[in-house]
Amino acid sequence: MRLRAKLTLTIAVASVVPTVAATLVGRELVQHESRAEFERILEGGQTEVMSRYLALQEEVVKSVERLADPEDQFTGPILIGLSGGGPDDDTFRQLALVTPRVMRERGLDLLTVLGPKGEILASGHFPGRMGDSEPRFTGGAALRAAPKDALLLPERILLDGKPATRLTVQAQRVARSPLGARVRVIGGRILGQDFVRRLRLQAGTEVRIEDASGGVLAGPEEWRRFAAYPQRSVRLDDPAGREAVRVILAVPDDKLRAALGAINLTALVLAGSGLLLSLLLGVLAGRGTSRRLGELVRGVEVVAAGDLEARLPVRSRDEVGELVEAFNRMTAELAESKQKLVAAERTAAWQEIARRIAHEIKNPLFPIQTAIETLRKVHAKQLPSFEEIFQESTTMILEEVERLKKIVTEFSQFARLPKPKLEPCDLGELIPQVVSLYGAEVPIRCELADALPAVLADREQLTQVLVNLLKNAREALAGVAEPRVLLSASALEEGGARLVAIRVEDNGAGMSDEVRAQIFTPYFTTKGASGGTGLGLAIVSRIVTDHGGRIEVQSQPGQGASFVLKLPAAAGATRG
Repeated sequence: MRLRAKLTLTIAVASVVPTVAATLVGRELVQHESRAEFERILEGGQTEVMSRYLALQEEVVKSVERLADPEDQFTGPILIGLSGGGPDDDTFRQLALVTPRVMRERGLDLLTVLGPKGEILASGHFPGRMGDSEPRFTGGAALRAAPKDALLLPERILLDGKPATRLTVQAQRVARSPLGARVRVIGGRILGQDFVRRLRLQAGTEVRIEDASGGVLAGPEEWRRFAAYPQRSVRLDDPAGREAVRVILAVPDDKLRAALGAINLTALVLAGSGLLLSLLLGVLAGRGTSRRLGELVRGVEVVAAGDLEARLPVRSRDEVGELVEAFNRMTAELAESKQKLVAAERTAAWQEIARRIAHEIKNPLFPIQTAIETLRKVHAKQLPSFEEIFQESTTMILEEVERLKKIVTEFSQFARLPKPKLEPCDLGELIPQVVSLYGAEVPIRCELADALPAVLADREQLTQVLVNLLKNAREALAGVAEPRVLLSASALEEGGARLVAIRVEDNGAGMSDEVRAQIFTPYFTTKGASGGTGLGLAIVSRIVTDHGGRIEVQSQPGQGASFVLKLPAAAGATRG
């Protein structure tokens, strides 16, 4: 092969191959970041659907409970009428007019009041059934205890004057008057387009609600064009545990497809330009052009290595200059796409933290509200047990306020954790002091290696880490016949760096892979409503990271758990 041909082939390979490599890297980067963003959006959408569904259930239950109050302006007269042997025909005619209005005012789509024998005394969603019997509640069943929660049930209602069956979120309560009359109040909301409008989803997210047979309850009828989008679904069950509704979420990926098409087109243009330039350079074999192509090759290699901020100077207006401009445009577009994805990821992370904070604060507010409402009712009725109820209610309020203070304090500690003041710290002195705090509550075996190096750490923050880990180990041992905890420390080397490994190991219940993957996530907790806020291990992880170390977890269900801290050793100092 002639030298010119060899030079042409060499330049062609040097220009095309790195371009293809950079294109593949760019495509993979964009696809990976986009898919991760889609997953975050869909997971957030699933959480939003369940949150709104639970909120809808709670709203329905509260509306029905208010209606079941014998002092309610709507239900009270019905109970009084029953106590007097009614209701009479005039009352029925009045209820036929009033019930639909009451149903709308209370934010409900269906409202039924059943008499003692299951007869329909009032119906807001189907007035024509007043006086009929409800088959589900005949033979005295109307006076049995009602389910505590709202249920997903089909219901016949009137829509535009025509009867139709719709899936509804229903709640039931039995209203009792002091004179002994009782009725069953049934209220609910239709699970349909109104529910979709309540969802706060990422812009562009499409929602479709289907019943168990595939029938469309809400959302676009023509779903074919959304079928190729990334999707997730949320299953809602009927009282028997069977799937009743599926809420499908789809995130459009048109922009990703367009970006990949642009990258492919850019790569094609770059590859074609590279081949053309190789022919010209093979003929001219100019030193200046060779130098400029070398700069381009190096720039492509930098981008392929992950540096999307790399830019090349445009030294000419010929084909090589055009190629450099195209390369700069491509890297600028890739860098902009990456910045947008990173910003979206940060926003989603803080939105999730804000949602978790709101959830944690909301839990104590309900018992506080309940206690205050109880006090007001008891005070208004001047019951003799007011003092006892006052003590119980105020104690509950103080406990929940203390819980709110704990939530705020721990979040403030997590958000404003000070930068560690690093200095040599003797573990031979620190660890026994920490062990003494918990040694009386659970057996802790302490094993410290000889000649243990000091670690470079903030003593107070490291103490906080060990206390948190020992506290978690102690709580994991609840119910274990022979509880034990091992706290050990030893020196090791990794990659030429001197480290100290601190291990906290217990023989508790252990944890699953799913739990282990989330334990350092802020506000994730397995302790239930009576446990912590889920910030303890998140703070531990942050402190260890700020110290230039890392934390590892090993655990299997039924086999205990082991937390290993690896911290940099201080230069020189060791424990004798």
